[in-house]
Amino acid sequence: MGNIFDEENLYPYEGVIKEHFEDHYDSVFIALLPFFQLDRKETDKANLKKAKLLSHEEALKEIDLIKKLPEVNREIYSYDNDRYPADEEIFRKAKVTPWKNIVNGSTLTGYAELNTALRTSIGGLNRNFTRPDLMEKLNNYTDSESIYHPTEGAFGMLSKMAIYKAFKLLGRNEIMITDEFYEQTSTVDLDRLTEYGFCDQIGGKDYYLYSADKEILFTIEWDSFFFLIATDHKKMDKLIANDLFEGFLCNDKTEHYWEYTLE
Repeated sequence: MGNIFDEENLYPYEGVIKEHFEDHYDSVFIALLPFFQLDRKETDKANLKKAKLLSHEEALKEIDLIKKLPEVNREIYSYDNDRYPADEEIFRKAKVTPWKNIVNGSTLTGYAELNTALRTSIGGLNRNFTRPDLMEKLNNYTDSESIYHPTEGAFGMLSKMAIYKAFKLLGRNEIMITDEFYEQTSTVDLDRLTEYGFCDQIGGKDYYLYSADKEILFTIEWDSFFFLIATDHKKMDKLIANDLFEGFLCNDKTEHYWEYTLE
């Protein structure tokens, strides 16, 4: 595949994931963005998601471009939900709710259906693949249990906390942070940062995190509820043994749209 760092090609949008990374890493893990709960006396169930579906009237108020377009049957989502918990509250108070618990409680059959339900909930699927029935199962359960949904296409606070622990576990303290379009790369020293300080360094469009020696990479793309961890099998075994991330290892056939081929 060539040098994915020099070629600015750190995410495998197409093809087999392991083949994309084969010149650099022999092990790749699909890490699921966690759901979470907060210890609150009352939870506004209308704000369990960062994204919210706008009515046509709401869309007209928020997006000027809509006024110039004919009214058609379209779904428009806004991510300007300021009642979704802030990062600091998540850092201090959130308790992870694993995907496996969501599957068991919602009667979804597994990770694949849950991922499809999540992608349906943000309008991220072609109409031929959308599954409102799965989304309804998911929403009914998370609403009943006051469980917050992860936000797609970004390393959320809980994932950043786990990534910090992973770098420290592997003894990697010089970390590179690169944005989605490879326009800016910054370097941080974990020895000089608290866990929260590290998390605060990573913005919503910082899609690539890796050690300065490039021996471990965390990479995400804009429409996914998961990210990839790429490293060698010995380091991967150590991460898995410490139970920092929920997910599964890629096999020789796993692709970006793994929910259609997951066995």
